[in-house]
Amino acid sequence: MDLCRVCLTGGSEKDIFQSQSANNVDSKSFADVFMFCLDIQVEQDSKISTKLCLKCYKKILSFHEFKSLALKNDAYLKSVQEESGVKNEVFLRDEVKNEDLITLNPPVELDDSLDIITVKNEPKDELDLKNEDSTHDYESDDEFLSVIKNIKYEFERENESEGKVSVKRKRKKGEKATPRVKREKEQKPAKQMCEECGKTVKDLRTHSFQHLPMASRKRIKCKLCDKVFSSHSARYKHNKIKHLGIKQECVLCNKMVTSLKQHHRLMHNRAALQYECVLCGRRFISKSVLDLHMTTHTKDRPYSCTECDKKFSTKQRVQIHKRAVHDKEKSHLCQLCSKSFFKKYHLQLHLRSHSKEKPCECPDCGKFFSTTSILKSHREIHKEEKSYACTLCEMTFKKKNYLNVHMISHTKEKRHPCQYCGIKFGRSDHRKRHEYTAHEKNFVTA
Repeated sequence: MDLCRVCLTGGSEKDIFQSQSANNVDSKSFADVFMFCLDIQVEQDSKISTKLCLKCYKKILSFHEFKSLALKNDAYLKSVQEESGVKNEVFLRDEVKNEDLITLNPPVELDDSLDIITVKNEPKDELDLKNEDSTHDYESDDEFLSVIKNIKYEFERENESEGKVSVKRKRKKGEKATPRVKREKEQKPAKQMCEECGKTVKDLRTHSFQHLPMASRKRIKCKLCDKVFSSHSARYKHNKIKHLGIKQECVLCNKMVTSLKQHHRLMHNRAALQYECVLCGRRFISKSVLDLHMTTHTKDRPYSCTECDKKFSTKQRVQIHKRAVHDKEKSHLCQLCSKSFFKKYHLQLHLRSHSKEKPCECPDCGKFFSTTSILKSHREIHKEEKSYACTLCEMTFKKKNYLNVHMISHTKEKRHPCQYCGIKFGRSDHRKRHEYTAHEKNFVTA
């Protein structure tokens, strides 16, 4: 049987008669230790299991050490008590003689704070006597234990005098104790002001990296790949998402997200967010995100791309534009057709073209679409008002792309050439109809 003799778990490896007891100064076998700790007699030829799991084996060794220490200290205390009883008897027999001797010697002064007896008018180092050498009659066990505590405290005071133990400052009479929270606040370093941006920060050295160029700012390398980051928190987030894949499922929308709490706030409880846009009514989690959103309502584009003439409202959008357009960064690869994308979201939308998945349903007509942007464009059909008007005639349209198609009738622009004969058309659907009727229809029937 491989069952543990104590907890009955299977697959136990330790044997009671073959194991050794650690730190065995008494030359005991582990079977004796087992009997000593648990008072269970185990026979070697018994049909009952003699195995132990590793967890129970360690617990028995720990309990053996604890019980041995308790018995040893108990024997020591009893011996000290017996010795004190013998001293009391000697003290009672010689009490009369000691009284005569004390009258001949100088008076004795007892110092309670140091637990020593000092003789006046004599050098202190020569005539110091410890209380453990003096004789007392202990009326109870509590009084006897107090003597042992005094010996322990005296030993600690000797270490303090040698500089081994740190001495706490005693409060004066009437002085109030300083609260722990207040002491911690007093020990915290003061905030420092950044000369470049004027902000007051706790760690000026870490904050100063934000004013460096992006290439110099990224100095923390990922332990599993070649990517570098500007902060430890950014590297931790990257490792958590990319390498560990730690995600939680939202019970409301069944999405797998990295931060379930933040997902609920931004997606399902957005009305509770503190900062609101006065122009469109959208709410945001912080003021910095709100300020970034406010740039969408203005036509101001102060940041321009160094590679082309395009301008953007923020530095972040310039960097994204450079990575996607000029650097051709496409790190998300489709495993079905080897097509790569700049953003993971674009890859997810592309995968729906392989699976024919259309999760977005129109609440007005019940049609399904592959993306929310297509659904949003489709829902404009169900509006009663036509908000898009032509500037050259009186026609109005429900959708913006309808207006764009209509404007071709005014501009006469033809930018859709036929792939077979090169004839150009103003609309792509007209070109497609021409290619089928003029070139592909006869080929299919033949």
